[in-house]
Amino acid sequence: MRTSKAQAAALAGMLTAATGNEPRTEYTDTGALRIEADLPDELTPTTRTAILTALAIADRYGHARTDTTDTIWAELDGEARQ
Repeated sequence: MRTSKAQAAALAGMLTAATGNEPRTEYTDTGALRIEADLPDELTPTTRTAILTALAIADRYGHARTDTTDTIWAELDGEARQ
């Protein structure tokens, strides 16, 4: 079983490769590690597949849209993963 640190590194790396953007990380109030990445303007089928493959690692994931950007986020539960 992979540790939460290894899973977080893998997820961040996959999102970087898929989106071309450096993910941001922070811990939530519940202790989960949240990883966010801005989506590129154009999403090809290959990019979508790579993003969904990366998100499959997460315990929870979602999408946030504003007037200026689209962001995907994923959370890993720290205690359960170690």
